[in-house]
Amino acid sequence: MAGSKRVCSSNQIIYYPQMAPVVITLVSDGTRCLLARQSFFPKGMYSALAGFCDIGESLEETVRREVAEEVGLEVERLHYSASQHWPFPNSSLMIACHATVKPGQTEIRLNLRELEAAAWFRHDEVAIALRRNNPYTQQQNGAFPFWLPPKFAIAHQLIKEWVEKPIRFTLPV
Repeated sequence: MAGSKRVCSSNQIIYYPQMAPVVITLVSDGTRCLLARQSFFPKGMYSALAGFCDIGESLEETVRREVAEEVGLEVERLHYSASQHWPFPNSSLMIACHATVKPGQTEIRLNLRELEAAAWFRHDEVAIALRRNNPYTQQQNGAFPFWLPPKFAIAHQLIKEWVEKPIRFTLPV
């Protein structure tokens, strides 16, 4: 009888809130990282791939399935990074991983039911985006600059890790 709980005041039934596990994965081909955006993201924002774990599925299986479903790539290796509770909208546990794709297999096959766009970004492009102070500023040509999730989001941490220190991948999937 430990952990978070709520007690109904009318019938005293105890409810234990559920948490949904979600993998968030930064995919790399060794020199570039793959970032994507959903249609509801603010203009110009790109992030790591993410998806809910299915019942009976391991984290490794979820990473492999989500990357294949969203961008049509096959994960070769992965490395766990960190986790973060994300309370809204449905109390998720974000499990952050770095993944590499098989050499020579970097052609993106975008699933438009899941994503609006996905692209490979060079190290220098991502480093500039991390330093950008005001991502919401529209450029003179009307476009919005490429920018990344805010510092409090685990996606930002994944991307920053990739820029600051290349991960040595040792876990085959």
